[in-house]
Amino acid sequence: MSGGTADMDVTHMRRLFEAHREAEADRDIDGILRTFVDDCFLETKALGLRSQGRDAVRAAYAQQYFVAFPDLAPEDEGIAFGDDVVAVWGRLRGTSRGDWLGVPPGGGSFDVPFANVVPFRDGLMAGETIYFDLATLCEQAGIPLDAVRAAAAQRRAAR
Repeated sequence: MSGGTADMDVTHMRRLFEAHREAEADRDIDGILRTFVDDCFLETKALGLRSQGRDAVRAAYAQQYFVAFPDLAPEDEGIAFGDDVVAVWGRLRGTSRGDWLGVPPGGGSFDVPFANVVPFRDGLMAGETIYFDLATLCEQAGIPLDAVRAAAAQRRAAR
């Protein structure tokens, strides 16, 4: 195994990922962060955004995802394990109820396919890379796609 994860096995990775999902469902950000290494990341490919470090990841959950979509709920349909990585796919559901990246809520619900890639390091999750169809999510949720893309571009430029 690579990346200092010789102690990682499928059972440990599965248990840790399940604890992570439970903490997400409970909106327990401290619990979520306990599943991550200190220099963790949360990368949302559809937005081109990457939050790096505990403070940034905490803010992404607290200020973006859980406010914008208070009922956000991934439904995992499949999972695959590598030496130090988990890939998960399924459906991502939620309702646009709060500002997302400064864009007002649309009030609609969405149901889109997603995939997560989760590398592991030092016995914990190194982070998450999340893939989903932004255009369909925005269309279903009633959020203007161009406004979300512009807001994401502003965040990228501000770094």
